[in-house]
This record gives sequence, C-alpha cells and structure tokens, in this order.
Amino acid sequence: MSFFKNRGIKISGITSVVPANRVTVESFSEVFGEEIPAKFTAGTGIKAMYKALPEQTASDLATAAAEKLIEKKEIDRNEIGLMVLVTQSPDYRRPSSASVVQKRLKLPIECSCMEINLGCSGFIYGLQTAMSLMAASDMKYGLLLMGETASKLVHPFDKSIVMMYGDAGAAVLLEKTEDDIETITLLRSDGERYKAIILPAGGFRDMDAPHDRFLCSDGIERSLYDIYMDGTSVFSFSISDVPKALEDYLKYTETTSDDYDIFAFHQANEFIIKQLIRKLKLKKDSVPVSLDHYGNTGGISIPITLCDAFGSYPDSNQESGKESAMKRILMSGFGIGLSWGVTSVSIDIRDVFPIEETDDYYREGRITPDML
Repeated sequence: MSFFKNRGIKISGITSVVPANRVTVESFSEVFGEEIPAKFTAGTGIKAMYKALPEQTASDLATAAAEKLIEKKEIDRNEIGLMVLVTQSPDYRRPSSASVVQKRLKLPIECSCMEINLGCSGFIYGLQTAMSLMAASDMKYGLLLMGETASKLVHPFDKSIVMMYGDAGAAVLLEKTEDDIETITLLRSDGERYKAIILPAGGFRDMDAPHDRFLCSDGIERSLYDIYMDGTSVFSFSISDVPKALEDYLKYTETTSDDYDIFAFHQANEFIIKQLIRKLKLKKDSVPVSLDHYGNTGGISIPITLCDAFGSYPDSNQESGKESAMKRILMSGFGIGLSWGVTSVSIDIRDVFPIEETDDYYREGRITPDML
C-alpha cells in the first residue's frame, strides 16, 4: 500500500476565493426548463456555484488566495522556500502556470516552484508532495496553491454537469515546527479507468480534432473539446473504492472515527457524501458540506469546505482557548484519473479564513503578437 509519513510540518493557514460571479441552479431553467434544474438540485444538493469571469483563469484565483493568506498571516515572502500549484486549468500549454504565479506573488528566486496536474484528489496529493519537499529541506514556509476553472470546459447545454462545476482558488501555508507532528497519507490511483472523466481533444494526442458535436452514450451531445463524465462509473468508484481507502487508513493508523473532530470530503455530490457518512458510521454534524453554495470545485473543495465551515471562527470566538480551536481533521479527495487519497491533520481553526470573492485577473497575461 502507498502510505507516506512526514514529520514536523503543520498547516498554519488556509484561505479560499471564488469569482465574483454567482450562478444559481435555478437560473438554468431558462435553458432547460424548470424540471431539470429542480431534479438536479434534488439529486446533488447543489443550489449555486461561482463561475470564473471570461478573463479569469485558475492562476488568477490561486494568486488571489495566496495574497490574502500572506497578508493575513503577515509572513515574509523571502522566507517562502516552496510553492506547489495544483491545477488542471493552466494559463498556457507552456510554461507552467506556477512560473506566472511566482512572478505575480514576487516570491524569491530561491523559492522552488512546480505545478501538479491533478483534479479532485489534488489537495491530498499536493499536500503530501509539498510536505515531503519541505521535510527534505531547510525552508521555513511552503505554499500549496490550488486553482480551477473547470466550468469553462463544459458544454453549456450539458445538463449532466453544467450545473455542477464551480470555480475557485485556495492557498495553504505550511510551516516547519519543532512540535512532534506526524502526517500520514494514503495515495491511490487507477489508470485503467482514465476515460471515466475525460476531455479528449486539445492536448498533444489530438490537437486539431473537429469541433462537431455528436451524441454520446449518455444521450447528451458534446464535442471532443467538452468534458465527458461516465456518471455511473464515477459514482460506483466513489461509494466503493473511497470508503475502502478510508477504512484502510483507519486500520493502518490504528485510529477510529471517534479520534477525529471533522471529516472533510471532496464535494462531489450530496448523495455520495451521505453514503460515506453511512458506510463509516459518522456523525452527520462532523461532516461539513459546502457544495450547496459552491458546487463541485474539484481539488479545492476540501479547503473551501473548511473555510466555509470555520472561516468566521476567529471573529466570533475571540475568547476561545487554543485547545478548543484545535481540530483533528480526516480528509479525502477522489475523482479524475481515477485517483484518490486520504490524510489527517490537526489545524487551529483560527487560521482558517472566510471565503472571499474576487474579480481580479492578470491583464498582462494575455500574450499578443506585439509582445513577442
């Protein structure tokens, strides 16, 4: 089994942002009629989401979240030795968007920057990667950034997922500590099912595929440039492989569900979350849900759920002691790849900040012929 261990690294801050463009599921009644959006909300629990403005990219959202985190934590940018950006919505085919974000954040040349192409499991994989790199270095701080604008890759008439995807960005501050903290992470992947969620065209395998729409096996018309999801296969994976991984994690770490205060799961849909609660025999109030307001934001759904649940804590609980603010959180991300992971951390929820909206974008990022 793929278990990983890291010591002496803690999460000391989390911020999340969404585009300043809220879209309700109900508003899609203008396209699909009233019945389809109503059934979609009943089946998924999603009532609204935030969609990126035409000029906004995933790196814009990740940068905005990082700026807020650096400001709130009042850290010196020159002490940030690592920045890992997780996204499947890059600005360019080349270079990595991590290079663009490094420039915009004015991070030092000594800061190692890299990008990870992962979706719904990206927070777990990104956290493990960043912690491992920090553990093998002398740096004080590291940044795990995430950004996604999947809504731009969905056909506007795809009733199965156009009302599902929300766009967002998140930033996590990682810090070296003398405390004896151990983080154990389980990571799994199954490339045999890579076609379960796929956008076939536009990459180097098929750069110039026709844009014609055709009828897919689920009865919905798409082009090869639109995201396709085998809903039945993904649902089966989510309620079978994921609970098994969670059970394996508990067994390996010799813990039970009673050892955790919060369970932060990828916000795929409400029914899947309910199945995880049932199979693991969890208390419903220990599993926060954010998808009703933000939709499925891919890998960002775990940090955005924590910010949604605890972002107001610093303001409303100033008298609370340090002990009551510490929460042990079990987290699991799962989806495209297929890939999935489980980890657990202890977080002072006074370092989890409210979700903010942004309409910012990098005006210099659009490259025109006169710039080359």
